[in-house]
Amino acid sequence: MRLYEFQAKRIFAKYGIPIPKGDIADSPFKAKKISEELGVPVAIKAQVLAGGRGLAGGIKFANNPEQTYQIANEMLGKKFKREIVKRLLIEEKIQIDKEYFAGITIDYQNRCPLLIASSKGGVDIESIAKEHPTEIAKQNIDLDVGLTDFQARRIAKKVGLRGKYMLSFSSILKSLYNIMLNYDASLVEVNPLALTRDRSFIAVDAKIILDEHASFRHQDFYSKIYNEFILKEDYEVRKNLAKKAGIPTYIELEGNIGIIADGAGSGMLTLDLIKELGGEVETYCELGGRTSPQLIEKAMKIVLSNENVTYLLINLIGGLNRMDEMAEGIISFITKNRNIIQKRGIEIIIRMTGTLEEKGREMLTKFGINTFDDIYDAIERIVKLSRGN
Repeated sequence: MRLYEFQAKRIFAKYGIPIPKGDIADSPFKAKKISEELGVPVAIKAQVLAGGRGLAGGIKFANNPEQTYQIANEMLGKKFKREIVKRLLIEEKIQIDKEYFAGITIDYQNRCPLLIASSKGGVDIESIAKEHPTEIAKQNIDLDVGLTDFQARRIAKKVGLRGKYMLSFSSILKSLYNIMLNYDASLVEVNPLALTRDRSFIAVDAKIILDEHASFRHQDFYSKIYNEFILKEDYEVRKNLAKKAGIPTYIELEGNIGIIADGAGSGMLTLDLIKELGGEVETYCELGGRTSPQLIEKAMKIVLSNENVTYLLINLIGGLNRMDEMAEGIISFITKNRNIIQKRGIEIIIRMTGTLEEKGREMLTKFGINTFDDIYDAIERIVKLSRGN
């Protein structure tokens, strides 16, 4: 679960990471009042979960309270990608001298946290890795030891910092790591982490993604942040429907591809490969191993009720499950929902292998559904479709 920027910054401040002065506004009048209290030029930032706000007009600047009122009046209530802007973060405009990137994520291959930092901030880390690979510093973290002072300082040096700047930067890295541990986060990121003109670091933006599987350890915190979510209603409905149907994992991200997998291993492989090939996953649905025609049909209904999903990849491995029965569920769903599928231009790709795979593929082929036995071919096809190729 991704937090809003203001929620993430609230946590940053708790852990000693400097953030801009500001507050949340849900009306132009409140925005104007915050601007008056700050008494400086302000940044007006739409509080939405989708990325790419800056390029899409979700971040604007005002020089005075009257201008803040006008911009807030224009932004509130408008749709940003798929979200209605109902809150704005009004904060002091930071005078930036240089932008850095700092973040901690999970290295699933090595099964440990991974610290990433760069002297090239302000753009996404994928672009940095592609355009400036030598500007990225990485450090795997031993969970038994944690992020040591030495490791944090070494990363700071690798991004070109010395003296007090190295110490300040390394302290922020340690705080990011502690946030990840204490909140069971899968990602904690500052981009950009700005070095201001008065030579201090400040988190201009903040991103935290929580692992909802660990929510039972943070029940009070989750209750609080759920009350602050404003456009998660549809997601919560779909997640509850999945839970009632017996689907153990249902997650929504940001993209246009839906994944349904019968097992966790095949599902995570599918997710990683789609991302590697440049696709963007909107929905990840994993059925927990043993499944049935009825469960496949329910999963398709839930996943495709999210109108952001235009491309659906179903990855099935016939160990416990018979592929002819899986084909039966897929055909049943398509038969009942053909008009919706055609109206929205939904493309469905099936990869199936294992028990009675020939019979399952034959059933689907006769019905006009693309099938693959190789997961790489299926993923390559769905990514090309999703990118308009």
